[in-house]
Amino acid sequence: MGKEILIKGGRVIDPARGTDRIEDIFISNGKIVALPESGEFAADNIIDASGKLVMPGLIDYHAHVFTTGSDFSVFPSLMASSGVTTVVDGGSSGSANYAAFKVFAQSQAVRLTGFLNVSPCGLTTLKYHENVDPRYWDRERITQIFEDPSSKPAGLKIRISHDIVKELGLRPLNEAVKLAGEIGCRLIVHVTDPPEKMDKIVDILRPGDVFCHLYQGFGPTIIENGKVIPSIIEGRRRGVIFDASNGRSHFCFRVAEPALHDGFPPDVISTDITKDTYLTSYSIGLPHLIAKYLYLGMDLGNIIQTMTCIPAKLLGLEGIIGTLAPGARADIAIFSMENGHVTFKDSHTETRRGNVMIIPQLTMKDGNILFRQYNFF
Repeated sequence: MGKEILIKGGRVIDPARGTDRIEDIFISNGKIVALPESGEFAADNIIDASGKLVMPGLIDYHAHVFTTGSDFSVFPSLMASSGVTTVVDGGSSGSANYAAFKVFAQSQAVRLTGFLNVSPCGLTTLKYHENVDPRYWDRERITQIFEDPSSKPAGLKIRISHDIVKELGLRPLNEAVKLAGEIGCRLIVHVTDPPEKMDKIVDILRPGDVFCHLYQGFGPTIIENGKVIPSIIEGRRRGVIFDASNGRSHFCFRVAEPALHDGFPPDVISTDITKDTYLTSYSIGLPHLIAKYLYLGMDLGNIIQTMTCIPAKLLGLEGIIGTLAPGARADIAIFSMENGHVTFKDSHTETRRGNVMIIPQLTMKDGNILFRQYNFF
């Protein structure tokens, strides 16, 4: 398309600016620009978004997309068809293969970064678990990776499921928090089927660390006696980030429904997408999750902020991506909202059925179209 683009007449939802109204969006040289005082804008191309939702390009804060380095990942550029312009890999690479991940990331149509797994080889396969014993971490190499400004990861990643840590219990988590503190980065912690109760886990985490798989339903959960346990609420007050990274094994309606009823929504909603969940009722992609959380009673604007301005801030890109404010990169997603039956499935094979579908129409990154429905504009 040309350098000057007008997206006209859409319902613009931009939580970073508190915007939910009919508005025109103007793009010049890959960035959002303000409407000239004259009210005139000479556009090379006009996109009629009447009746559509226009929002910042979505950010999937936790996905597995290192397809050349792991056997269960989804090719990241496919996610542009879901309105996604930025993807954060959830620890598929470690210190031994992060250099290969960097090269891979630079060749993708979507913006791609990732968390660095504490285990040297990362999550290369789901056929067996990574070794999280701190004795085998390459602390020197991990530190060097974070010191390189050209490739700084989004943070450290550790999984602490009972069958991963085994007799080590919470020692790997304590060591990971200590290492993240020494480096000066955030830590993201996979908590599904944990070795201890959730209050012990969240109490270890620091402000800015990410409690991942908020609504998981195996072993101890965040719910006791139908309510969110007090330590989880206190964790949010202290600044711990809660990601409802959905996936196939990490979301349970019997946890999510009482938690949301108790007033505990996620800070971030991500897919944790893999080959086993891509294009399934677990997590087709972020638009599917928008529809799921609408069904669960969340407000549309609050859902969108969990996929735009909040993860942008966590990535240190506040005002650059995740917003349609003037000066931001022209990362834009356009959707239609239509009535229609859609099925949602959880890790215990329970299903729910919603009646609103969010259907991608166009995805634009830096002013360039990455995806477009054939019948749109």
